[in-house]
Amino acid sequence: MMDWQYSNYSKINSDIQKHFPFENPRADQLETISEIIEAINQGYEYIVLEAGTGTGKSAIAATLSNMSESSYILTITKQLQDQYLRDFKDFRVVKGRSNFNCQNYLNQSCSEGKCITEGIDCKFSLKNRENEIRRDNTCPYYYQKYLALNSKTVISNYYYMFLELNYVKDFEKRELLIFDEAHNLELTLMDELTLEFSKGDLKEYLNYNLTYEKIDELNNSKYTNWIDFINEIKQGYIEELEKLESLNKIELIEKIAFVRHQIGDCNRFIDNLTLDPETWIFDWDEDNQIAQFKPLKINNYTRTTLFDYADVCIFMSATILDWKLFSKWLGIPEDKIYAIRRKSPFDIKNNPITAFEDYNLSRSFIKANAPRSIKTIDEILNKHKNEKGIIHTVSLKCRDLIMDKLDNPRLITHDKENKTEVIEKFIKSDEPLVLISPSMGEGVDLPGDLCRFQIIYKLPFPDWGDKQINQRTGIDREWYDYKTCLNLVQTHGRGMRYLDDYCHTYVIDNRFKSYIKESYPRNFLPDRFRESIEGMEIDLEEKNRLMKIGDEYLNNNDYENGIRFFKQLMDDDLFLNDIYPYMSLSRLYHETELYESEVQIIMKYLSSGNKSEHFNKQLAKLSDMGYY
Repeated sequence: MMDWQYSNYSKINSDIQKHFPFENPRADQLETISEIIEAINQGYEYIVLEAGTGTGKSAIAATLSNMSESSYILTITKQLQDQYLRDFKDFRVVKGRSNFNCQNYLNQSCSEGKCITEGIDCKFSLKNRENEIRRDNTCPYYYQKYLALNSKTVISNYYYMFLELNYVKDFEKRELLIFDEAHNLELTLMDELTLEFSKGDLKEYLNYNLTYEKIDELNNSKYTNWIDFINEIKQGYIEELEKLESLNKIELIEKIAFVRHQIGDCNRFIDNLTLDPETWIFDWDEDNQIAQFKPLKINNYTRTTLFDYADVCIFMSATILDWKLFSKWLGIPEDKIYAIRRKSPFDIKNNPITAFEDYNLSRSFIKANAPRSIKTIDEILNKHKNEKGIIHTVSLKCRDLIMDKLDNPRLITHDKENKTEVIEKFIKSDEPLVLISPSMGEGVDLPGDLCRFQIIYKLPFPDWGDKQINQRTGIDREWYDYKTCLNLVQTHGRGMRYLDDYCHTYVIDNRFKSYIKESYPRNFLPDRFRESIEGMEIDLEEKNRLMKIGDEYLNNNDYENGIRFFKQLMDDDLFLNDIYPYMSLSRLYHETELYESEVQIIMKYLSSGNKSEHFNKQLAKLSDMGYY
């Protein structure tokens, strides 16, 4: 773990104000931008910014883009792209083909358009154009792309730009690349690098029967066998493409587009696999009958696929939590990172967490306790009978159980296909609807009366039954708790979106209070999150009281009583994995020349999985003195 302090940088760069997009900046916005600019001037190529909700990260990104020669701003969703466009009119948004209708095949999207299905340069495309490019003589997909290519700042999403930069290559390197919601970057790249084959598609297009014997063989073989299998499938798709194209029938365009995509996916996967073949797995999704080739890590892929396309990369999120682990998992050396942390300006009293202690919803107990928990959920709904809210269920099974047992007309839910429509219905309705979902922890903005309460039904652990998650956790134990804590903090922030907003969060799973005191969660979860939990304020008051006593011993150089006191604090649950007693003991031992004891106390802290730049430097000094 690490001791990441909040920034107290206070200087303001004189050039910022004329590039800032709004008349009145929020607290610390100009200071944060100034600190980033100074870091860039010092030669840092990678800058991490954790800034809580309400700090105005979009305006920070916009100002930095305005001050650069050229930039990309990447977001996780098209909705966030549109939000940038609404706020900053001079920027250009570029989206994928599926968002536009083909000018040749009027009933098809551009993802199944003539230039895709026939493999030719569409007359509306940007290539080989001699006439002036205008809205009326250009395909809408290519026209928005043309505007973006010629724009100083381009807004896009991770998925589109990943394909564009690596395979289409119309967009080139820019001065600045800003990743908004950067905590999603690792999982997004994992998804982008994954190759999938549906058993049904293989049978329909290639008459290939993916047997369980073949699945077992792929599951137990090495990557060289995977490549042989994928090349076999790719060759089958190449032959099928030739047959489909020879028929020259417009009703086959969807199939032709699909086959072309499959061939391209096979080629891309083989290139990626050979770069780092030992960090991949084969997995079989029994429910959906899909064969999957997945990466466990992406640290060896980030630079060539994304980071090299800008002089400076900036990673922004409200939930970085630990910048050293974040950079490690993205393959960035620590000494190349400049990390900044800024607090949210929101009053935590407006976003309290009530944690119930009646229902253990772990796998062993959920069958017995889930039906009993319905009464508590019903009581919460009645308490907020005139207000909108969300129930975060984490799993589909929990969602279905609550929907079935409550049978409440206020509850609405969604599936994969209609999620956007259901959210829109929820937002527009004047009724006190309650949105129940396993996947609303982030990516949805519900300010004000759209979300006055929310229920976190069970702890949002990543699915341990998922082979990729299971094996990744075997490589990085802290990764599992990091993702859990990230999910908790992101979910907690769904209902608190502006300064005077308010939302009450309830946690049904009684493992919550004990979990947040464990080693990794205790260090990952920000102070403000813990301070929002009802009942925790008593612990924090007591902790502050003890720290004042300790500070008095330090200030008065009361070495004997101070050493005795801080040794007791190390065994106090309030200071579990807290650096304070260790740091204080280190100081007291050093000042009393008990250097061997100082080495022991530092090593005790570090050997528990904690990290501290201060202690690393102190050990170096002690080593020079001959004590380590």
